[in-house]
Amino acid sequence: MKLAIIFMVVGLIISVSWVAWGFLPMLAILLTTLILGAIGYVLDIMGYSLNKFTSKMLEKISN
Repeated sequence: MKLAIIFMVVGLIISVSWVAWGFLPMLAILLTTLILGAIGYVLDIMGYSLNKFTSKMLEKISN
């Protein structure tokens, strides 16, 4: 049931964006979302987290 709802929402977003902005901007939005989602997925698998990243950056800045 959850997958059906997710795919219905995705279909609604695609159809509304197609009507609102046209075909090519819709493709750009979808590709950007997919690419950034894939990057986030890979970083999640590798064990990166936002807390670790910010603590490392603050440590580098403070030194």
